[in-house]
Parts: sequence; C-alpha cells; structure tokens
Amino acid sequence: MRTIGVIPARFESSRFPGKPLADILGRPMIWWVYQQCLKVEELDRVIVATDDPRIGEACGGYGMDWLMTSKDCATGSDRVAEAAEKIEGDLFVNIQGDEPVIPPQMIQEVIGIFSDESVCFGTLKTRIQDMEEIQAASTVKVVTDRLGDALYFSRSPIPSNIKDGFRAEVFRHVGIYAYRREFLLKFHAMPQTELELGEGIEPLRAMENGCRVRVAETRHSSIGVDYPEHIARVTQYLADRGAL
Repeated sequence: MRTIGVIPARFESSRFPGKPLADILGRPMIWWVYQQCLKVEELDRVIVATDDPRIGEACGGYGMDWLMTSKDCATGSDRVAEAAEKIEGDLFVNIQGDEPVIPPQMIQEVIGIFSDESVCFGTLKTRIQDMEEIQAASTVKVVTDRLGDALYFSRSPIPSNIKDGFRAEVFRHVGIYAYRREFLLKFHAMPQTELELGEGIEPLRAMENGCRVRVAETRHSSIGVDYPEHIARVTQYLADRGAL
C-alpha cells in the first residue's frame, strides 16, 4: 500500500494570517511539520498542498515537495483530495500544518487503523478530564461505539454526563485524518452537510452520508499553533529538547 502524507497549508487565516510561514527558530513552521513527517517510515512520500505561491516558494527553497491547489477548498480534507487527484497513492494522511512538533507515532497510529481493510476513513482521540477543556467550544469531542467507530463529533460536551452518580469518559478528537484514495475522492464530491457546517467538523460530512469513521485512541500529544502567541510554547518545547 503506497501511503502519502499531505500537509494542507492555507495562507489566509482569520486568527493568524500567513501561519505556515511563521518563524520558529529561523525556519518556517511548515518546515518543522515536514521534518516530523519524514521520520515516519510508513510514508512513501510527503507533500505540502498549498493555495499560495509564497508557501510554495518557501517549500521549494528548503527542498520540500509541494503542489498548488485551489483557493476554494472548503476544508483541509478537500485540499488533500485535490492533491490525491494529481498524485498516485492508496492511502492519504492529512497532517495539520500547524502541528510543528507532532509526534511521528501519532501519524503511525492513524495509518495503523487501516490494517482493518473495511476502514476507509480514520482519525484519533485522546482522553480528557479537565472540565474547562470539556466545556470549551474550541475542543472537539467524539463518542464512539465499541468497535471504535464514531457515533458523533461535537464542540458541545459529549457525553453530557448530567445523570447523577455516573460519569462516562470524555474524549477529545485529535485532528489528524487518513483516507483510502477512492473514499477521499468521493468525500470531496459530497456537498458539505448541515451538521458539518453547524459544528465545523468535517468527518460529519462522511457520517451524514452513511460512511463509518474509525477512531483510535492515542496517548501522545502535540502542540497546535492557533494564534501567534502559541509560537512561544513551541519554541520552549524545542529548546527543552536541544533544538536551539
């Protein structure tokens, strides 16, 4: 199975314009993501899919594989699908471009889901106990069945745990995805759905169209960069590990 790692990189961002090119220790953030991907032996190719020539120019300057996609991709998954239309591969992994220290093990874990040949769409989850994080709309929660298939994703607390005397575990959705190519192209052709648009969570498009989403648990964690001030956290993390 030929496995392709795709890093979707959009220049425009309401919270952090030009985020993929944000400087981290003298190199753009997208470079750090790319280096983490190169550590994953299961990936046969790593490529940045961007909508802006400035990102492409930066990638080329560092010898990174990249291709241009359209500016009207609704989601990162749609950008990965545009890449899949242009390059050969059986399995495509969507690695977020704002995760400069993503552990390679997380990428391996989402690839490992596809040892089950019935799976066409996979992602990860991790346990959370902090009530502030559970209540936060910025935290996407997921509930799954006993096979690990998603029952629902939401920015609201799920399960609600309002029944006295019992508290079910709560899981945060980890935003790394993998898809078999045939499914990914079908997903891209599907119109965005009401639940996807209401929650702002793209796997719901697949679920509303009757597709299963397999969710594996990870015990690894990363540092996402949503705002400029998050760069300091990444820099400190790298400094603690001797990257300076």
